[in-house]
Amino acid sequence: MKKITLSCLALMAFSGVFAQKSTIAGKIPATYNDQYIYLLERSGRTPKVLDSARIAKGTFALNYAVKDTVEGYLQVKFRKDDKMIVGYNDLFLTPNDKIRLTVKEGAPDNVLSNIDVTGSPLTSQANEIRAALKSSGERINEIRTQIGKMMNVEPADTTGYAALRAQMNVAMEEQEKVMNEFVEKHPDYFLSLILFRQQLGARVEDSEAAQKAFDKFSKPVKQSSFGLEVQQFIKASASLGINKIAPDFSAATPEGNTLKLSDLRGKYVLLDFWASWCGPCRAENPNVVKAYQRFHDKNFDILGVSLDRPGDTDKWTEAIKKDGLTWHHVSDLKFWNSDIAKLYMVNSIPQNFLLDPDGKIIGMNLRGEALEKALEKVLH
Repeated sequence: MKKITLSCLALMAFSGVFAQKSTIAGKIPATYNDQYIYLLERSGRTPKVLDSARIAKGTFALNYAVKDTVEGYLQVKFRKDDKMIVGYNDLFLTPNDKIRLTVKEGAPDNVLSNIDVTGSPLTSQANEIRAALKSSGERINEIRTQIGKMMNVEPADTTGYAALRAQMNVAMEEQEKVMNEFVEKHPDYFLSLILFRQQLGARVEDSEAAQKAFDKFSKPVKQSSFGLEVQQFIKASASLGINKIAPDFSAATPEGNTLKLSDLRGKYVLLDFWASWCGPCRAENPNVVKAYQRFHDKNFDILGVSLDRPGDTDKWTEAIKKDGLTWHHVSDLKFWNSDIAKLYMVNSIPQNFLLDPDGKIIGMNLRGEALEKALEKVLH
C-alpha cells in the first residue's frame, strides 16, 4: 500500500523540440505585497526555478517555457514580525498555458494552500483526486500524529501502537481504493497515468498485470511521450521478473580486481544492493550475515553491490569489515549513478535479488526472516 502523493513524477505530453512560452496571471491577498513568489519545476532531486515575480497591488505575473508537461509548484517564503511565512502549491505546467489563479487565505502552516486555478486542465484533475483523497488523507495524518505522541511515552504502549497501526492500514487501504477507482473512472486523464505509474514503484513485479492495466488507458494517453515511457518501464521490469536470467555485469572488488556476476554461476546467489551510508542497509546486514553463516556451506553465496559515493572506498571497506560481511563485494562508486543499479532498476536500498545456480531470479527484496525462509525452501 502506498500513500498517494502527487510529486516527483513528470507527465510528458510532447509538443515539439522547442520550449513554448506560457504565462500565469495571479491574484493574491494584498498582505503579500512586496514579497516574491517563485515558480519551480520538480526536476530530479533538485527543483529548478522557472521564474519569480514581485507581488504588487495584490497581483503577480509569471512566465515559463517547457517542452513537455511537467509538475511544478508555487512557493513563497519570507519573514514577517519575527515569524517565517511559508507557502507552496502544486501546478501542472504545459506548453502554451495561459493559467489564471487566485490565492485565497490559506492555513497558517501553508499560506498558499487555498487557490483557484483555471487554464490548467491537469491541475484541475489533480485537485479532483486530492478532494477525493482528502478524507482518508486527514485520517492517516491524524493516526500518524497519535503514533508520534505514543513513541515519546515511557513505557511504550505496544498494545495501543498495534491498534493504531491496524487503523493506519485500514485508512491506507481506503486511500488506495479511492485512487484505483479514480484511475479506472478516468482512463482519459493524464493524471490517471501519473497515479498508475506511481503505483508501479521502482520496478514492476507483475508485468503482465501492469500491461493489462496500461492497455485500458485511452489512446492519446498511451501514445503521449510519458505513456511511451511507462510502456518501456513495464517492458524493462519484465526482464527482471521471476524466472528471468539476471543481467550479467562486471565491476571492481575492494582489492581492485574485476568480478563478474556470472563467475558465481553454479551457486544460489543473493545479489545485495546496499551502501555504507545507508542506515536501513546497515540495520539489515545482521540478518544477511545470519543467513550467510547458516547456508554458505550449502552452495549459497552473496555478491554485495555498494552504491557508495565516488572516492569513498575507505568508507565502503570499513563498513564491510565492521558489519562482518565476509562475502564477495563490488562497486563502481557512482552513488545513484551506478551502472549496475540502473541495470537492475534500483532506485532505493536495501534491495536484493535471489538467483538460482543457473542465474535465474527466484526471489527479490527478501529481508529479515524472509531471506532464511526462501533459502530453506531451496537448500535443505
